[in-house]
Amino acid sequence: MYEGHFTNEATWDVPKKFKEAGYKIHLIFFGLTDTTLSETRVIGRTYEGGHYVDPLTVQSNFYGNLEKVDKYYSLFDSVRIFDTSGVEHIKLAKLKNGVPYSAISSNDLPDWFTENLKKITKKVKDAEGNDID
Repeated sequence: MYEGHFTNEATWDVPKKFKEAGYKIHLIFFGLTDTTLSETRVIGRTYEGGHYVDPLTVQSNFYGNLEKVDKYYSLFDSVRIFDTSGVEHIKLAKLKNGVPYSAISSNDLPDWFTENLKKITKKVKDAEGNDID
């Protein structure tokens, strides 16, 4: 298991190498409403002894991760995307080999999803008539 940010092209070398070596790779993506909520969580973790992350890095990670997930989602055998903005985490979509397997209605997808994961949103919308859930 690897936990981290995939905000630039070089960070995608690791999953690509595993895929090329024949491993099955899966991505679980936890999204948030906006960078303000992400910064608030960083502050909370800092008070609990975690390391501080400056707002510029938080913003870079937030948008960089979304951009790259939307570009490389089909690399993974499965991708599960959750909205973790609230206390209850909401499963938004699951893709297998780049194809939506289950998802909430595209009309119910949060703005952070539809505005930043445009390719995945299109896939979800296109698949809605195919009884994916």
